Amino acid sequence: MNYLEGIEVIQKYTSGSSVEPVLKFIMTVPHNEEAFANALDEIGGINRYPDTFVGLLSFISFILGQKSKMNQLYETALERYESLNQVTAKRRPTDEESKIKRTLTDFILKIEKVFEIQDLTDESLVKELNRFVSEANLYGVTDNEIKNLKVSSKTVALVEPHLDKQRENYYQYKKLSSVMTRLIRIADYILAEAKMGTS
Repeated sequence: MNYLEGIEVIQKYTSGSSVEPVLKFIMTVPHNEEAFANALDEIGGINRYPDTFVGLLSFISFILGQKSKMNQLYETALERYESLNQVTAKRRPTDEESKIKRTLTDFILKIEKVFEIQDLTDESLVKELNRFVSEANLYGVTDNEIKNLKVSSKTVALVEPHLDKQRENYYQYKKLSSVMTRLIRIADYILAEAKMGTS
């Protein structure tokens, strides 16, 4: 893992430019999913989030990974909704079909709302990381030194509210993920029945 390259990417970010290159780098930062999932349930009071630069990147990487999983379910749900639309285009939908379409729509909108919050939070975090990297004067540091680099208390205070938001997003993804999986399964069942009816 080349953190020096990542620092360059973070340094290049300017207000108003795309956060995508930075997020792309952060997503490659290794993280222990199980450890973070457990830690999030226990976080409270003092020392709430990682206070090292790499630890912070790992935490954000973990959240971005959860968003990516949610995005796959979101795309699948959109596909099922489209398939249901095609099935009911030339005839009146059954009660079951109407209900699943309505429910899918509700949850697709809920996910989009969480994605919006996440996008804003990602942008704020990238801005703070950029500020920290610029102020820390990291020219000439080695990859090894970066691994042990502590984040300034000022940065910790500035990123904490955004990390709290990310934590909320994580719980939203967790909740929505099980619902979406169930809805997709029901949609598949209804689509299979509709297919049998037309064959």
